[in-house]
Amino acid sequence: MKLALLPLTLHLMPGGKLPLRIFEPRYIRMVSEASRSGSGFGIGMLGTQDDDGSSDLFMLGTRVDITDFYTLDDGLLGITVEASERFRIRTLERERDGLLCAEVELLDNWQACQLSPFEQVLSDKLREVFDEYPELAELHPAPRWRDAAWVTQRWLEVLPLNTEQAQLLMAEDSCRRALAFLMSMLKREPQPGSRH
Repeated sequence: MKLALLPLTLHLMPGGKLPLRIFEPRYIRMVSEASRSGSGFGIGMLGTQDDDGSSDLFMLGTRVDITDFYTLDDGLLGITVEASERFRIRTLERERDGLLCAEVELLDNWQACQLSPFEQVLSDKLREVFDEYPELAELHPAPRWRDAAWVTQRWLEVLPLNTEQAQLLMAEDSCRRALAFLMSMLKREPQPGSRH
């Protein structure tokens, strides 16, 4: 499958939603072509910037569909996208206007599975994040709080992980490794009254 790519420094997983501000001509063209074809486009993940301002594009990304169009206060195009599936980049080319296009291999989504009572704390803490950031809650009006895959994917989007770590977890065939990683992070949280 061939997809145009929008390189970003964030992680978006299947089921995740993201508002975007589109202003460069190459990306306006990308949005127009994605709307016409119905195939969406890809979010490519950039690593940390080098001293010269350049970043590496990682091989794992996410295909997104456009779910909404609107005009922003500054007159620019705003869109909301929803991620549908992960992909691995096979080949990459740059078109004349600078738009990156990739031949990609689509990867199977993580299967839904129920959080264990022990893991339910991840869902509870994610609810707290959604309460603190209502814009996140607005993007996900039908949250799946008991689905381990959904909860894990939302955590991977909001945590400040480095790209290499996020890519390793994203590349897994199921949510289990990422879930274990998240649970281990919770255990490392300082307890109330403990010394830092």
